[in-house]
This record gives sequence, structure tokens and C-alpha cells, in this order.
Amino acid sequence: MRPTRRGLLTLAVLAPVALGTAACGFQPLYGGRGAANVSAKLQEVDIGIIPDQYGQQLRNLLIDRFYKDGRPAHSQYRLLTTLTAAEQKLALQKDATAVRAQLVVYAPYQLVDIATGKVVLSALSRSFISYNVLEQQYAGLVTVENAYDRALLEVSNDITARVAMYLNRPPEIKVDDGTGAGTGSATP
Repeated sequence: MRPTRRGLLTLAVLAPVALGTAACGFQPLYGGRGAANVSAKLQEVDIGIIPDQYGQQLRNLLIDRFYKDGRPAHSQYRLLTTLTAAEQKLALQKDATAVRAQLVVYAPYQLVDIATGKVVLSALSRSFISYNVLEQQYAGLVTVENAYDRALLEVSNDITARVAMYLNRPPEIKVDDGTGAGTGSATP
């Protein structure tokens, strides 16, 4: 079978991209040999208490993601998180009743080095989940609870990925500035 012009063009465009990412030191976060390293580093994080029912639900999701082999005996970092949520009415009818709503969940968090007390990572995770507003009371409650479940799952996945990326970053390279004050060593 003969290659088509489109196939060759696609190959010509994607080949440099693939080679470029291989040359820049790109490595997958969870794939290959880095997966065990990421899990071990996430084990070093103590997850602080998050107030309220949905905060505890978020904390449980984070615990499930961070601690694959049980809770750590000694932690190097502490993850501090708060949670706020707001519901916005969308798609209003002529009688001002909403048929659609959006749940907005904000979770600002900080990763604190326990030894120094220094905040090493500070970020905000948020989720926007839309859902139908139902007239039946029980069905409406279930729909809202499902929206919270989906939002908290998104937030926990985002926080886990960002903390894992921070903990798995390469060590900073120290460069000698010519004054002799630097170490002159570099760690790849």
C-alpha cells in the first residue's frame, strides 16, 4: 500500500515534535520507571483536615490517591486545603425558574515543607460542573450530590497531578557564576 500525501505530511509534522520532546528530557509522570518514584514521593505528604462534609470527601479522595501503601509514618510535606462551593442558576425560563445549574468548586491549597515551615507550592484548583435542575425533590437532591461528587473527583485529580509534578521535578541546577561562590556542580 502506497503512503498518501496526507500521511507523509502528518509524519513530517509529528516526527520533529516527537524527537523534540525526547531530546528535552521529557518523561511521563506516571509511566515507566517514574511511576514508583512518584508514588513514593506522594507518600511523603501529610494531608491536613478539610472542614465540612465535602471537605472530608475531598480529603478521602486525596488519601486514596496519595497513599497507595498506607499512611506514612513520617512526612516531609503537609498539604493544606480549603474548599468553597457555589451554585449558579443557568437557563432561566420565563417564570424565572432555572432548568440548568452550574456548581463551581474552589480549592486553594498549599504544600508546606514540614522541616522549614516554608510554603513550597501554592495553587488553586477549581471545577465547573453543570447539571439539570429537576422538579422532583429526591431526584433533584441526587443530581446535586452527583455534581458535587464529580467536582470533588476533578479537584482531587488536579491537586494530585500538580503535587506529583512538583515533587517529581528535577533538582535545581546550581551554576558557578564565575565568582567561585557557586558549587560548580550540576545535577542533571
